[in-house]
Formats: sequence, structure tokens, C-alpha cells
Amino acid sequence: MEEKTQIKKHLDQELKDLHFTKHVDVLNKIKQPTRKEKLSQLWNKEVTIPILPVSSVLVILLFSYGIFVIQDINVEYEQNELINIGGNRYWQEDIEGRMKNEEQR
Repeated sequence: MEEKTQIKKHLDQELKDLHFTKHVDVLNKIKQPTRKEKLSQLWNKEVTIPILPVSSVLVILLFSYGIFVIQDINVEYEQNELINIGGNRYWQEDIEGRMKNEEQR
């Protein structure tokens, strides 16, 4: 037992000028994080978004939306007829709408 105490004293004497300053950090790493700390770590993660695949998908979606819109406009124009009046062309729906407005007055 006395041998242990002598070794301890000798070790303390040799290490008296050394001070460990990061003991709080080491203790924090050893303990299990709480739910609040886990949630905080989850929200503080950095998210990286690859530009090329995401932009490619967006461009494809925009073009496909544009194609459907153009097809809808074409269908609408195909259903609507042009009428020649006085050498000018008018949409049939516009003429019918104006005629209804004139009749209501």
C-alpha cells in the first residue's frame, strides 16, 4: 500500500505543472445525449443538394407542364372557329358574346 502512495506522490509531483483544460468536453462526449440534444443535432445538420440532378428534374417538369398547357390551348383553338366579317377574322365566341351583350342592351 505504501508503494502505491509513493508512486502516486511521485506521479503528482511530475504532473503538477500540467493542467488538463478540456475535461468538460471529454465528459460531455462520454454522456448520452438527451432527446432535446438529439433533436438539436438533427436540425443543425447541413444538407447538400446536388445541382445538376435537381436542376435537370426541374427543367423536365417545366417543359412537360409547358407541353400540356400548349396542348390545352391548341384544343381550345381547334374548338373555336374563325369567322370572316368585313375582310377581318374574328373568333366565333367573341362575336357571339358581343351579340349577346348588344341584345341585352
